[in-house]
Amino acid sequence: MIIHWGVVIPVKRLQLAKTRLTPPPDVAPGAYREGLALAFALDVVAMAHDCACVSDVLVVTDDPEAAAAARLAGARTIADQPDAGLNPALSYAARAIHAALGVAAVSADLPAVRSRDLQAALLAAADVRRGFVSDAAGTGTTVLTAAPGVDLEPAFGSRSRAAHLCSGAVSLDDAVSARLRRDVDTEVDLWDAVRLGVGRHTAHRLDLLRRFPATCRVQRSDGGGTVVFDDATELPFDASAVRSGRLRHLRGGQRLEALVAMGFDGARTRVLALGLSSLPAV
Repeated sequence: MIIHWGVVIPVKRLQLAKTRLTPPPDVAPGAYREGLALAFALDVVAMAHDCACVSDVLVVTDDPEAAAAARLAGARTIADQPDAGLNPALSYAARAIHAALGVAAVSADLPAVRSRDLQAALLAAADVRRGFVSDAAGTGTTVLTAAPGVDLEPAFGSRSRAAHLCSGAVSLDDAVSARLRRDVDTEVDLWDAVRLGVGRHTAHRLDLLRRFPATCRVQRSDGGGTVVFDDATELPFDASAVRSGRLRHLRGGQRLEALVAMGFDGARTRVLALGLSSLPAV
C-alpha cells in the first residue's frame, strides 16, 4: 500500500531544551544548548522535506525563534494550544494534518537521520495501523506513525517504547537504520550522532563543516552515488547532496567541491552538498 504522510515535529521551548548536554568550558551553557536544539530540529525538518513520501511537514512549538526558523526552512508551524505537555501537543498537531495522509510524529533531536532512513520506516509503517521506532537505548521512541483515519495515540515519556507496544503499535525497528534511533540528550549521544554523520545545521553549529575537492566516481539511478577525495578515500552521497549544490546531473569523473560533515576525530562522515564552486555553509 502506498501512503503519503504528514510529519509532525515537536520542538520544545529552546531555553528548556537539551539540559543534559554539557558545553565546552568556554561556551555559555544556554547558548550552546539552545543553538544545538534548534540545529537538530532544522536538520530533521530538512530531512522530512526531502523524503519522497512526505507531503506535509508541521512543526508544533511555542518558541518564536524555532517557529520562525522552521517556516524559513519550509515547514508549516502550529502553536501548542493545549500547552499540557508533549502528548497533547502531538495529538493536537496530528489533527491539523490532512485526513488523507498518514501521520508520523518524529523527534526533533535526530541530527544524523537521513531521508532514506525515514522513507524506509514509513514504507514499513504503511502495512500497519500504528507503528513506532525505538530510540537507541531501546526504552524510548523516536517515531510514532498512524495510518490515515487512525488516531496517533502518542504515549511519549518514560519507557514510551513499552507504552506504545502495549497500546497496539507495531515495532518498525527491523526496517530502520541506527541513525533514526540515535536521539541526542547527552554528550555521549552527540558523539555517536557525529560519528554517524550529522546534518548541515548541526555540523555548522559544531564547526564541523569542511570543503574538499572531490571526483564523482559513480551516480546511481536514485540520484545518490560515491565521490572520491584526493587522498583516495571514498564516501557515498544521497540525491539530496546533489540538489543542495543546485546540480542537475553528475557524470563519472566530474570534478566537484564537496561540503562534508566531519567527525570529532577528523574523519569525513557525510557528504552534505556537491557543487561546482564554493558552497554556503547553511
